[in-house]
Amino acid sequence: KYLFLIIIFISISCTTKSRSTFIEKTKLKPCPNSPNCVSTQETRKRKRMRPITLKHTSEYAKTKMKLLLENEDDFSNTTLVEEKGNYQHYEFKTKIGKFIDDVEFIFDEKTNQIHFRSASRKGYGDFGKNKRRMKKIRRAYEESTITSTPNF
Repeated sequence: KYLFLIIIFISISCTTKSRSTFIEKTKLKPCPNSPNCVSTQETRKRKRMRPITLKHTSEYAKTKMKLLLENEDDFSNTTLVEEKGNYQHYEFKTKIGKFIDDVEFIFDEKTNQIHFRSASRKGYGDFGKNKRRMKKIRRAYEESTITSTPNF
């Protein structure tokens, strides 16, 4: 009898939606000591890059980033892994060796900045690939416009 009640309680608990809400992410993980990572929130000068200026709402900026990374030939080996609140996480697969690099964005309306972190998942060096990629993304983002305005 008690076992039956426990099973019902567990099954109801597992099927009920969580009432917790996502708290906006404001910090990215620090870069490791290896030279294959760059971040806008890094304190070490060699790993630090300036953030992208956020000129619209974060929803608009997230849509713009998604469209950019989905439609640019330079970013053809890109997969959106997670999007939650003001956060996006992409995987970039390199053409040579098929290594995976993780690129994360935080769209911060309070500071009007898009923070990012780009890091190789494995290995030690990247021959500057992460830094070049993020410069290219910044330039493409700043120069592009969304042709159809999202309803925000």
